[in-house]
This record gives sequence, C-alpha cells and structure tokens, in this order.
Amino acid sequence: MGRTLNIFGLLLNLVGVVVMFCVGAPFQIPADSRIGRWNASSLDLRMSLDDLYTVLGIIAFSAIILGALFQMLATLDRRK
Repeated sequence: MGRTLNIFGLLLNLVGVVVMFCVGAPFQIPADSRIGRWNASSLDLRMSLDDLYTVLGIIAFSAIILGALFQMLATLDRRK
C-alpha cells in the first residue's frame, strides 16, 4: 500500500508541476469565490482564456498538495 501511495503521489506531483509551468500559477482568486462565468439558468458556458488558466492553475496546485499528502501517508504506512 505504501509503494502505491508513493508512486501515485509522485505522479500527481509531476502532473501538477508540468501543468503549473504550462499555464502559470493562479494570479488571484475572486473574493466571491466564483471562477468563470457559469450560469445555470442560461446555458452560456463561455469562459475567457484567463478563467481557464486560473482553473487549470488551481487544479495543478491542488494536485501538488494532494501528491505531497499521499507521499506523507506512504511514509507513515512504512513505519508501522
């Protein structure tokens, strides 16, 4: 189980770093915590390129954090 978590964590870190280098870090998150122009009442799902890069940057940052947590769990699993 520890090896699987470690490998999955490394892969998440790799994907997160590559995406972060491609799209850049998210510059700022709006105060109302809404990203993009998603409106459920009208099916207008157009997003600007900046909004897309912001979403991809947040996903990449989350993947890096999740990968680090998986590696920590793998290390704790080996110590038992």
